[in-house]
Amino acid sequence: MEQLEYQVAPPPRIYLALPNISGITELFIQNLQHHGFDVISTDIAMQFSYPSFSARLQTKYRQLLLGERDAKLRLQSKIIQQELSAQLNEQPVDYALIIRSDLLHPELLTFVRRNTRHTMVAYQWDGIQRYPNIWRTIPYFDRFFIFDPADLAYQQYPLLPTTNFYFDHLPTDNTNTNNNFYFLGFHNDDRAAGISNFARYAKQQGWQLNFNILWNQEPSKFHNFYPENVNFITSAISFDENQVNIRNSKILVDFVIQAHHGLSFRTFEALHYQKKLITTNTQIRYYDFYHPDNIFIWDGLSFDGITDFLKQPYYEIDPPIKERYSFGNWIRYILDIPPYDPISLPKITI
Repeated sequence: MEQLEYQVAPPPRIYLALPNISGITELFIQNLQHHGFDVISTDIAMQFSYPSFSARLQTKYRQLLLGERDAKLRLQSKIIQQELSAQLNEQPVDYALIIRSDLLHPELLTFVRRNTRHTMVAYQWDGIQRYPNIWRTIPYFDRFFIFDPADLAYQQYPLLPTTNFYFDHLPTDNTNTNNNFYFLGFHNDDRAAGISNFARYAKQQGWQLNFNILWNQEPSKFHNFYPENVNFITSAISFDENQVNIRNSKILVDFVIQAHHGLSFRTFEALHYQKKLITTNTQIRYYDFYHPDNIFIWDGLSFDGITDFLKQPYYEIDPPIKERYSFGNWIRYILDIPPYDPISLPKITI
């Protein structure tokens, strides 16, 4: 009897481009592979280095004498396109996901669009109004997602809602839980006072802090902003190490930057690892996973109610709600690969 041969469908191929902040690209790749994707990736350089002195001179000439404001961006994108050409011309991708599309020139976006079989998606994980170049990139995408509810006000653009997420390929064990409060972030003037207020109160209460601020100024100036129980670091902690620190902490703390209304990754890490969260983001109360036993909204000044909050046991969130914010559901939703649970943003008051 003749034996039938079955061909196994190749995994979907995706092009991923994003700024590699603290090694987050590797986590994206691992989680995409965990969900069955073959990944091609580009790290978008936040600080571009010219390939040669002559390239730098030519770019300055175009900027200053020809008035080409985006000459540097064009060069950076041209270099990326040259690296991609062999891979994409040999075999196009099924999907493309670009985070911070304002960092890529439209010519590169056109090239990626031409080499993407199905859905080309953008995700803006920062407030859209902070980056004027973002507006011109929107037409290049099939779906353009934003995380800040305030950006839904731009109804003249086809913007779609989503949130950040948690990486669901990582272990959730909390075997070495310390009795501490954990925060990691870069220095920002508008949240320094809140961090300092919290740290001083924590010292009075005898709380153990693991607060780490990425500081790029003179070390001697650090404690002009922060008390002694806040650490300054001069190089970023990797996302992998950060995940370990989160798992080994009791309480996560989140100090929002005033320009943001969307929820940080810290919020969804707390959801994933079942950690209590103290946050200054008042908009969190409008999300479906909010529960006052798990999340304390702090105004940056008064500590009324925080002791009672810490005494309450963690309230178990319904699994379907929790699963909605997993990377697996998030990637299927933004790429429009059923089945998925759509992710919405609440109407907020600012």
